[in-house]
Amino acid sequence: MTVRKTYVAIVAACLAAAVPAAAQSLPKPASVEVVTVAGLGSATILTYKVQFVSADPATRRVVLEVPSGERWAVVAPPLVGDLSYFRVGQSLLIRKLPGVVTAIGKVGKGQPTEVLNEVVVNAGLPGLPEGFGLREITIAAPVVSVDPAAGTVSFPGPDGYLRTLKAANATVLADLQTLQPGATVKFTYVEGLAINAVQ
Repeated sequence: MTVRKTYVAIVAACLAAAVPAAAQSLPKPASVEVVTVAGLGSATILTYKVQFVSADPATRRVVLEVPSGERWAVVAPPLVGDLSYFRVGQSLLIRKLPGVVTAIGKVGKGQPTEVLNEVVVNAGLPGLPEGFGLREITIAAPVVSVDPAAGTVSFPGPDGYLRTLKAANATVLADLQTLQPGATVKFTYVEGLAINAVQ
């Protein structure tokens, strides 16, 4: 399979979309790979083989389809560029690297689920595999579940899909211990994404 072009900046073809009422799970990945990332330890790369179905230039809503026929939609940010580049039926390889929660705070004026800030960053997860971009998101979101022993918390991201992420440091781990399912919290987290057009 020949990689034609890597969309590092697409770090976010995931999203600032209107969010469903309940968190959803992503479609089943085509493959799963465990890598070691500095500052994170073992991390799982989820790879999805999809086809481009459609895009609405006005809303930047993009629909993707996995081989099983399951579809899901994301809103492509301006960094993705001109959506007319993509062709109906074009094959894409999406690699997703769940990151870490770097801060937990009070919501303030944020409403669930509301993106409070989103930036592309060049540091924060050193040792990312080649071709990955990294974004940092601050979001007001409801706590779905907490696993203090594993040091993880689950909450819906801006695309409505569930994230289960580790605490990045001892401070975040301590804050995580106080969380209760159902509470709306301000999470700051980083995650990696790479999208390749393939033949």
